Amino acid sequence: MSILILNAMLSRAASPADHQKSNTDSNCIDPEAAASSSSSSALAMARNLNAPIAADTEGAQFEHASFWDDHGPLLQSAWEEWEEQFLQTDFPLSDSTSSRGDEFINPTLSMALKDAFGNPSEETEATVKSLWEDSNDQQPIPTGVYATQLLTPSGISHIRNILDKATSAGIPTRRPNGMNRQGVIVDPTVHGAVSIKSLVELVEKELIGRVVRPIGRMLFQDRIGCDDDLEYFSFTIRYDGGDVDADGGNRSNGSDDATGDNESRRDFELKEHRDASIITLNINLNLPEEGYAGSNVYFREFPSSEHAETAGTDEKDTSYHESNKDGGTVRFSPGMAIIHLGAHRHGALPISDSASGNGGGKRYNLVIWLFGRDGDVRISPYEKEDQMNVTERWRGCDHTQGISFDS
Repeated sequence: MSILILNAMLSRAASPADHQKSNTDSNCIDPEAAASSSSSSALAMARNLNAPIAADTEGAQFEHASFWDDHGPLLQSAWEEWEEQFLQTDFPLSDSTSSRGDEFINPTLSMALKDAFGNPSEETEATVKSLWEDSNDQQPIPTGVYATQLLTPSGISHIRNILDKATSAGIPTRRPNGMNRQGVIVDPTVHGAVSIKSLVELVEKELIGRVVRPIGRMLFQDRIGCDDDLEYFSFTIRYDGGDVDADGGNRSNGSDDATGDNESRRDFELKEHRDASIITLNINLNLPEEGYAGSNVYFREFPSSEHAETAGTDEKDTSYHESNKDGGTVRFSPGMAIIHLGAHRHGALPISDSASGNGGGKRYNLVIWLFGRDGDVRISPYEKEDQMNVTERWRGCDHTQGISFDS
């Protein structure tokens, strides 16, 4: 995926071309709602917006950008109001993520992480690395991809409960990226994202601070330096192989409208691409009882250092992968996570109905991209003498001490 796609999704202001389309997107606002907006709460106003439908599956990074830029501040206020009114009933903010972190993450991995943060060394790091498999008894893992059982059942359930409540809150949400249509962005500042504080805190402190940043630095020491993974982009995706949810799934992304034309807007596969990241963490959020068939993630051959230095950022560039060998596939299980370089080309095979044959098979995942400041993605590998030492991998470099790391 091109870095332009990421920059587009992170954009806080519409481009001149987007403003030229503002007349079209303005038709998405309910006139009656606009007339009474002065006396409505932010939540009520947001729920009265007639959000545009996510339709395109390629190069859709600017789709309806002016709508999200025009209404971004309102939507963020609506999420604050909604969280205060509703979410604390089931997920009190006083029940901090940091105090419950060990309930979310596989306890064996959590203990190894705690030891590595407390005493960074080759030995403690080796223990953590041993829990990120490059192969297992169930399936071979593609070269350059690592897998682990990251979330506990209660961790999966907790995240899904928040996301399920958020997607039924009636607040419009932006499509997750330029290729997927079903899912949401999880971010405190991106216009159109789900900005629930407790969910953002879980992503930033538990999954980024404790997992993806130090693990990425440990596994890809020649590719990631101190300044290469300081910012993030987080989103959910949903692949649907059967009937649409009773509530239409993510309504605000257009999966449930008056026409009933849901079939054409289901995401059931993902074309081969690169991510706009230095490192990607991909976590399955399916509950144990939610089966599906297909939807394996396939990878091309691991990008060598020689190719990394010459690779372009155009997602349609086929000069490399047309002659590239099959790198293997990964099938997710509930709570399983994989981590890989963003430059490692991959895609998702078509999903079908549930493995039990009951229909309605869906795959739910949370994806986190890390990259440098302003969306910068480094390509060239580091020489041995320029790579981070073990303490820097776990505690950060001197000039990045303000970045969130576990302690």
